[in-house]
Amino acid sequence: MTDTSLIVACDFGTTAFRALVAEIRPDGKPYVLAGAVEPAEGFQDGDFVDVKAGSLGIARTIRKLQDLADVDISGFGFNIAGSHLRSVLATGQIPVGPGVREITDQDVDEVMTMARSLTIPFNHRILTVNPVDFSVDRVAGIHDPRGRQGSRLEVKAHLITGSCSVIRNVENAIEKAGYAPAGHAVDALAAATCLMTPAEREQGVLFVDVGGTVTHWAALADGRLLGIGSTPWGGDHLTADLASGLRIAPEAAEAVKCDRGVVLRSLVEEVDVNVLFDQEDPEETPGLVAAILEPRLEEILSLVKDSLGPDLPLSRLGSGIVLSGGGSRCRGSRELCEEVFGLPVKTRYLPDGIQGVENLPAGQWATALGLAAWGGGNEETEVGSEPDGQGAGGGLRGRLRRMLGRRGRA
Repeated sequence: MTDTSLIVACDFGTTAFRALVAEIRPDGKPYVLAGAVEPAEGFQDGDFVDVKAGSLGIARTIRKLQDLADVDISGFGFNIAGSHLRSVLATGQIPVGPGVREITDQDVDEVMTMARSLTIPFNHRILTVNPVDFSVDRVAGIHDPRGRQGSRLEVKAHLITGSCSVIRNVENAIEKAGYAPAGHAVDALAAATCLMTPAEREQGVLFVDVGGTVTHWAALADGRLLGIGSTPWGGDHLTADLASGLRIAPEAAEAVKCDRGVVLRSLVEEVDVNVLFDQEDPEETPGLVAAILEPRLEEILSLVKDSLGPDLPLSRLGSGIVLSGGGSRCRGSRELCEEVFGLPVKTRYLPDGIQGVENLPAGQWATALGLAAWGGGNEETEVGSEPDGQGAGGGLRGRLRRMLGRRGRA
């Protein structure tokens, strides 16, 4: 018998695949039963460049999860990421009637449909549609127009589109592993909405996730998504810089970064950086590590800042910045981020209010937890709507819950 209180989600990352099983409580919040991690295989920039290797990696991850949670899994939800994602602003407008009347749910649905009619690349599909601002008879700044009197309704909406071929390729890898793709969500949005509080999303917040090879960001304000983006640099580049500067193996450099990494020179004793060029085997010191790592992380954060563009002024971010991801765990990351953006910064890696996180292995679980909360129907975590119904109870949530069963039940 299928247990409809269980849900499974898998986060495809550049360095690891992370999957979890959670039980959805009556309040819609997940209780984590188990999590499994396996090295990423054949996955690059949000796509499976080696489908055979990727499918084998997926199979290992899900089989491990099944054994840990003692459940049978036939399918799961997953994340969509990569440089193929596009963020665009669309508009739509409709006449409400020949005269002034009250705006209804149907009017809102119609104007959102008009926004979705924006011409996009032929090989792309719309993944999320998020209303940013409504106008009634040219009166702008309206969050919810329903119940207002007017004759014309307009909307500005934020659309995220993705490559049809990339999404289908990911689904193909899942199917070749022996499982069904139950639905998907944009990973930066899933992680951001999972880690942000409702107050932060209302006041304005920038989420920056420094991953392995890519740094993703998402901006939210007034409870709505304002934009997403990414830059092709991440924690692996910090590791590579350390390996090159200290003349050590990448594995040893990763250990230095994780155990003793510091990215702000003002926190440690200053050193002469010329030793990096003058000495064949420079001695590792906190000052030298900081001298190597600070420029790279500063560059990554500066690229994020520059990519916000004029439509996303920092003045909209009343709650500042939330910094996450494995590449942000070095000492001084928060302070350096504050220097770059000139805003208050908090580091956050696990959401509040989700029970059972102690059952997860160490690592970056925000995306997988966001997918689980989204699929579970926790309205507090939802920012976007998916036009193909994957965000609706009969879509992603329903499919996820039909693809799990506890072992040993009749």
